Amino acid sequence: MGVLKDLKIADLEKELRATKDEAAKALINFDYEKQEITQDAKVSAAIAMYKIQLQMAAEAQDPAFDRSSWDVEGWKARLAELEDEDEAEEIPMLEGGDADKDQGGEAGGDGAAKV
Repeated sequence: MGVLKDLKIADLEKELRATKDEAAKALINFDYEKQEITQDAKVSAAIAMYKIQLQMAAEAQDPAFDRSSWDVEGWKARLAELEDEDEAEEIPMLEGGDADKDQGGEAGGDGAAKV
């Protein structure tokens, strides 16, 4: 009887370890997928912002366009949300684009807000 109990305990301990390993792997996979989805969303948002910025630049070239409808403060808030240190390290290309936008974009945005 004692030997059967020991074997049963050993089997249950193996099963418990296997279940814990599967759970750990599932959590790791979940975290990886979550990071991938988050990164894709950030990239998509950045692309959308750049498309809007290009549209605004084209509109800014049109002397008849009314710039008073531009939401400059909203832009600054959205850009601040997109720019964080982790993203800058992971996507250096976007950081470079944001730096150019900060230098040239704000001057144009401030000018647009004054018009």
